[in-house]
Amino acid sequence: MADGNIACADFTSIQVMADQIWANSAKNKQFIAKCDALKAVLFEQTTELVPILDPDKDLTVKIQWVDMCDNTVENLDPDCVFVGAEGEATCLEHTITEAKQSVFSALENKFRGSTMDIQMFIAKGWLTAKKLLDEEMTKSMIAKIDGFVGENEYLGAPGQVVGTDTFIPPAHWGPEIMAYFAQASIINMSSDTYILDGDNLFRQTWLADFKALNQNEKDGKAMLETIRTYHDLFNMAAIVGAQKLFLIDKSAVTHQTKNRYSTAPRNILNGADRIRFAVPSDNLPGVVYDVVYTTECLPNEDIRHNWKFIARFDTFLNPTSACNPTNTGVLSFTCGEAP
Repeated sequence: MADGNIACADFTSIQVMADQIWANSAKNKQFIAKCDALKAVLFEQTTELVPILDPDKDLTVKIQWVDMCDNTVENLDPDCVFVGAEGEATCLEHTITEAKQSVFSALENKFRGSTMDIQMFIAKGWLTAKKLLDEEMTKSMIAKIDGFVGENEYLGAPGQVVGTDTFIPPAHWGPEIMAYFAQASIINMSSDTYILDGDNLFRQTWLADFKALNQNEKDGKAMLETIRTYHDLFNMAAIVGAQKLFLIDKSAVTHQTKNRYSTAPRNILNGADRIRFAVPSDNLPGVVYDVVYTTECLPNEDIRHNWKFIARFDTFLNPTSACNPTNTGVLSFTCGEAP
């Protein structure tokens, strides 16, 4: 640290300290984000992000989906010359509408005579800021997915379709429910689906690993594993209610983030007195946050170090996932009786 400003070389030291804290299982618990739902979508999504370098479109992303909606079947034409509908790699521009920040500060005089090093304090601040943004993005994504829910075209039991939600009585929530979800996927033209759940199927899944040791109950585990299922015990309940889950076509939903700065710190002088750079999320692969660092000179020769972590993100729905506006590729199911 020089002249009250953390030098660029010190950023590496802070990052190393943060990494050491993260690697220590006893210390990192408070920094592990509750973001399992977002991890699942990032892992499953199939869309391709096309970089846009135009500075006038700083918050725009170009997302590529395959569009085969114009393909048809017709009577055979014996002519040797033929032309059909061209499937397209549909590339659509979307504007990122979500921007969140997490800010913290550190006063140098507080660490005079303290056993805690200011850089260690800042390292923990980094981890906390990134964790909070991880969780905020997850909550936002779940709310967006809830808004993407389409109509369930499968009206068979035990589902009770009401609007865009399907209710299933609690007695049916065992391993056999996967047969119903499989049939709903087929009828709704989804060939590759996954489940985003709160805790509707958590205990069944957990217990199935042990029941599989019993020759008479091992089929439960096999049934539960027929559809990839992800549990978020924190955010699903907080955003859409504990009794709801989503059945999502693999190509239907994508979550995208965008950052402006590079990982190499850039010192903005000429009176701006700030350093800008980017750091990766510790919980979410591929997610990068922008960071702005400034200092202030205070009375009593104190220096305040200010840190702002920025997330720019959004969740989008594939406009051609099923070539049908009411079939969005996202279905909602609730454990309970229909109202």
